[in-house]
Amino acid sequence: MVVEWPSAERWLMGGASVDSLAGNHINMLCDSIGVRWGGSPGERRAAEYIRGQFDEFGLENAAIEDFEVNTWDSASSSISIVGESDRTIDVRASMFCPSLDVTAPLVDVGFAMAHEVEPLGSRLDGAIALVAGAYEPFTPPETLVIRLERLAGLGVTAAITPFAAGGRRTSLGHAGDWRDEDPNGVPLPMVHTSREDGALLARRAALGATVTVRVEAKMITKPSCNVVGDLRGDLWPDEWIVLGAHHDTTIDSPGANDNASGSTVVLEVARLVARLKQENGVALGRSIRFITFGSEEQGLQGSTAFVDRHYGQDPIPRLMINLDELATGIMKGVALQFPELRPLIQRQLDEMREGLTCHVMAQMDSSGDMFPFARRGIPSGMLWRWRFVGRHPDAGFGHSSTDTVDKVRIRELKEYSGLLARLLLRTSHVAPEEWPENNLNITEIANRTAQERGSVLRTM
Repeated sequence: MVVEWPSAERWLMGGASVDSLAGNHINMLCDSIGVRWGGSPGERRAAEYIRGQFDEFGLENAAIEDFEVNTWDSASSSISIVGESDRTIDVRASMFCPSLDVTAPLVDVGFAMAHEVEPLGSRLDGAIALVAGAYEPFTPPETLVIRLERLAGLGVTAAITPFAAGGRRTSLGHAGDWRDEDPNGVPLPMVHTSREDGALLARRAALGATVTVRVEAKMITKPSCNVVGDLRGDLWPDEWIVLGAHHDTTIDSPGANDNASGSTVVLEVARLVARLKQENGVALGRSIRFITFGSEEQGLQGSTAFVDRHYGQDPIPRLMINLDELATGIMKGVALQFPELRPLIQRQLDEMREGLTCHVMAQMDSSGDMFPFARRGIPSGMLWRWRFVGRHPDAGFGHSSTDTVDKVRIRELKEYSGLLARLLLRTSHVAPEEWPENNLNITEIANRTAQERGSVLRTM
């Protein structure tokens, strides 16, 4: 098969822009359906919508694959300052925080670094700690989970973390490390407050205040689901590339950026490459499996279930690319978990002549659905975009009720869709002999993951 690349790529970029359904998809997911917490009716409605779109686009084997998710529900949470019964403090329990009812002295521990907590000595035993979630300036950074483990070891009973940005915002965070065997295990019960009330609590801590923290929560098991659809290649139909994104949200978020943006681009790329063959006769070389995952926000349970189901004994994919938080900024390239495919992917990016770059992450990134694939020895990565540095200022509303469609630039999603469709079409046509042999060792990957536990992901 000879592909006329200029005409094929012109068609993909034109289809991504002029005929885009990106606005339809993201409005359906966020406005019509709304919250899509793993195991909820909203998640099921989203899955049924995505499966229906896969069917309309002509994907094969479009299906909803169910699995059981170990989930969490918080009925209520509160922070109160003893002696100030008329004051309301902004509060949100962190994900998988256990039920809690404790009254104790409030101690401001700064960033909870060793040099800060050691002088506090016995004051921390039985206390509630006010701890900054960000990294302490000028010192080697430590993840919050490591600092929470330090506090727990000193007898702290609970932690309160203020949100970094102003505007009385809170965000649903996580106290665990997704590299652990139990990704939802928490070293210390933790609740969040706003920046403004965090400053108030710091002032009260300096005066020796006592606070009460209450959380009513429960752990439950519910049905969640992944959605899958295949588009077969004409040359090497038994070789696969996987494109994935999670369709779920946190417990009260419409999840426009995180991650209706990624799910929308999965749908758009599937539509584009399917129509390219239907209308222009240009087919994929190798097959692409399109997936949206459930329960990502609950410790990557959907992608873990998918990998366990499909890649035990079966041949593994050539590559998996994960899409997450695409509304944070423009596409810059690809960031891989392992270095072996870097030259191959960079060649495809160079041929696109868009100034895109392929990089390799310094650590195993456990923050997204590429991680379970990487653990299984599957070459994987994510789109490199302005997620951490230089991100759009109004994209910082993740894990909250204000992660809404107005924060998303639909035009950028169109560009993502066209560029990614071009990259995947080109990559699907790379001959098998040009791919390096996959020598990734699962045991070595597990050892590396354990060694990197607690390390701070390098983002630039």
